[in-house]
Amino acid sequence: MAKSDKKAKKALKDAQKALERVLKNENAFKDAVRLSVRSFAHDIKNPLNALIGYSQLMCHGTIPPEKYLESAEVIDTAAKRMLALCNSMLEEDWDDKNGTQGPAEDEVQDFEVADMIGEVETLFQQTASDRDIDFSTRVSEDFPTLHTVPQHIYRALTNTLSNAMKFTAGGGNVSLKAEMDGSGDAVLFVIRDSGEGIPATQLKEILKPYKTTVSARGDEGTGLGLPIVNQLMLELGGRMEISSREHQGTKVTLRFPKTLQAAA
Repeated sequence: MAKSDKKAKKALKDAQKALERVLKNENAFKDAVRLSVRSFAHDIKNPLNALIGYSQLMCHGTIPPEKYLESAEVIDTAAKRMLALCNSMLEEDWDDKNGTQGPAEDEVQDFEVADMIGEVETLFQQTASDRDIDFSTRVSEDFPTLHTVPQHIYRALTNTLSNAMKFTAGGGNVSLKAEMDGSGDAVLFVIRDSGEGIPATQLKEILKPYKTTVSARGDEGTGLGLPIVNQLMLELGGRMEISSREHQGTKVTLRFPKTLQAAA
């Protein structure tokens, strides 16, 4: 009888451990989905703000009629970006929330970065103007055609620039430069700002989700922008480098191979 009791207790203990593992995995999955949904909402804000901003300018008659077509094109591009983000969210592999598989083969494309830089510049022009920030972009003449995930690049650039704009005061400057890294195999996107900078004590923390900060203007971050960019760079086989000094601005370098080998 005692032997039977021991077996029953062991079976019960094993069952409890199995249940705890199931609950732990379920909670981890829920946390991952919650983070993914919040990241999507964070990403969609940039094109949505452009869509709202330019449509309001047209509705209020702030821009001359000859600029309507140009503004309509900005709205159209922003709407298509939002649709692409929605499709990406719907097609996401919810069974691979750790991103172990990497980008799928059909996500990887050849594309010219100059077109995307132009789109991103237009996207942030109004924000820069409203905040009295000098915003400039440049693509080096030897910059190659990229074979990678365009949507990842777009998300990385818009999140990094949004962060730079948020923490740069009026009269400051933000710049974006695309260039080769010297080896010939990788490319660089360098985003500089003359903003508030990041205290040395916070540099190691800013890549953790939900580590929020508040700008001198009173804008509070979501704590998702730079962690999203960091994850995107890892998925592209690259990395994000941050150098900053408090009150002296920040430099963010996105470094990744010009040709990505996609997962089968």
